[in-house]
Amino acid sequence: MPNWKIKVSLFLNYFIFAILLNTVGIVIAQVIDQYQISRITAGSLEAFKDLSIMTASFLVASYIPKIGYKRAMLIGLFTVTITCILVALITSYWVTPLLYISVGASFALIKVSVYSTLGLITDCQEDHTSLMNMLEGIFMVGSLSGPIFFSLMINTSKWNHTYWILAVLSSLALLLLLLTDLDESKVHQKSEESSFFEMFRLLKYPMVIVFIISAFLYVMIEQSLGTWLPTFNKEIFSLSPAQSASFLSIYAGSIALSRFLAGYISKKFSWFKVQLTYLALAAILILVVLSNSGSTKIPHFEYWFQAPVLAFALSLIGFFLGPIYPTICSIVLSKLEKIHHSSMTGLIIIFSALGGTTGSLIIGLISDNFNVHTAFYFPIIPISLLMIVLVPYKNLSDNFTMKGNS
Repeated sequence: MPNWKIKVSLFLNYFIFAILLNTVGIVIAQVIDQYQISRITAGSLEAFKDLSIMTASFLVASYIPKIGYKRAMLIGLFTVTITCILVALITSYWVTPLLYISVGASFALIKVSVYSTLGLITDCQEDHTSLMNMLEGIFMVGSLSGPIFFSLMINTSKWNHTYWILAVLSSLALLLLLLTDLDESKVHQKSEESSFFEMFRLLKYPMVIVFIISAFLYVMIEQSLGTWLPTFNKEIFSLSPAQSASFLSIYAGSIALSRFLAGYISKKFSWFKVQLTYLALAAILILVVLSNSGSTKIPHFEYWFQAPVLAFALSLIGFFLGPIYPTICSIVLSKLEKIHHSSMTGLIIIFSALGGTTGSLIIGLISDNFNVHTAFYFPIIPISLLMIVLVPYKNLSDNFTMKGNS
């Protein structure tokens, strides 16, 4: 496999950060219990993570070609290795906000560099899309693995000792990357063109604007469902908190599976037809589940596998959503010149974060004023809008060239 060492390195980097980013809820619960702090204070850890990701992406994304993709990833890995060691050693609350500030800022460096590196190690759009789906599939596997690591350490010792495992993993990723060659000459030749305003210059291209709308809508769908799925399962299907968590794992696992399969499918079928089919099936699935639930009270049951079939069906919606995001991201990146990949990734991170926050807030608002069953009709709106927006996105991307659109 060409470039296998750098591909393994990118996968490992993404796996580690998936664990760090998607275990905030577990850490919040632990710091409330151990340090006796308020829920509001503990909940701010999510803000430390998200705001540092957005701020770092906004400030440094356009400069990463000057820093170098490999060097930026090494900085990110070194930073989280040190902070993981600090969290493992120091039993005090102040170190956890420090952790998520460093994780958020480092992830911005990692994601911009990883996405940009894909353009250097792939030769065509199909290969780029396939590798992007594999990468995002690995991210979801990391999201599933994180709770397992934490549960093992919580049961055997202190929860913060989990960060010894993460420190070792990030150290191994750092060492692997140090020993891996990455040819960045194509980017270095034009790195002087990079500036803080590079992200904003990309907005002159209609394809980029339509893509941003698409990414915003997709993350709104995925995050609104993922954030509120445990609440829906608890209130509509009478699942216990532990059972709801297991069904959230099914949701994440179905996303991962579909992304791995999309790595193969993207080389065989038109991405546009596949995306529209998946989105249509997702909307149909939501309608079927909602129209057949909510009217009767389901009695409590002991084991998760005794849950209603509809609960399993709704969790599997991730299978139809999984390939959308990496595919549309791959399309826009493969059309732009490699020097612009870091700036484009900065825009991806910023508008993805905004979409996720907006979706979760809207579901919460509808739930407060009506109920969570009614609120779950909302994702059908962005799903329908995304299907519409993908039509001009395909047309613009098919006819896009940097010279012709400059």
